[in-house]
Amino acid sequence: MAADIDAVRKALTPYHGKIHASVLGGFAEWRDTQAFRVSKGYAPNLYSRTNSNDIFDAIMRRAIPLLGAEERVFVKTEAQTAKFVIAGVAARFKKAGEDGLGCNIPTQAAMAFMDAERTLPGLPPETAKIELIWEPNAIWTKVERVLVVARDGDRLLWDYEIVADAGEGEITPLTLTGRSDQPDDASDLVKPKVLPQIMPEAK
Repeated sequence: MAADIDAVRKALTPYHGKIHASVLGGFAEWRDTQAFRVSKGYAPNLYSRTNSNDIFDAIMRRAIPLLGAEERVFVKTEAQTAKFVIAGVAARFKKAGEDGLGCNIPTQAAMAFMDAERTLPGLPPETAKIELIWEPNAIWTKVERVLVVARDGDRLLWDYEIVADAGEGEITPLTLTGRSDQPDDASDLVKPKVLPQIMPEAK
């Protein structure tokens, strides 16, 4: 169903700090690995998608145990990603594209998540879908912004920024009514154990 900005903000606000820390910590780890490569005389990664993949991996290694330890958060792990169901809101981490939306390979699963009208298998039909977007600066030396984004396909519905102190941000909402015909079944949600040893302290 289409995400309601007020309901999403209310659900996510208690977790803004951990979302922000996961993103900045993952990006800082990637920066450290790049410094190590330079120190060894290795060439930089040839493809920008490699950098995005490395950062995504580092973010997820923080977010899965950090958010998964929360009572109202469930982590739905998949082959190459994970979805976070936070107080009834399904979220996934993505790098920002030039259009301000998350970058996606157009698989059937990705298109289902991007379509505001479609429900996700295994989740209740009223579950809203949002993306947690990280946006690097032009020279990839820092994360410029962390955003909560609602979309319908390639169209931005609304977004707001999660700032360092987990405060309020600019909001640009649009209204969209949703529909659903999928069963209410959350049986494939996974509640992971906390593994602090794989979660380096966020910088």
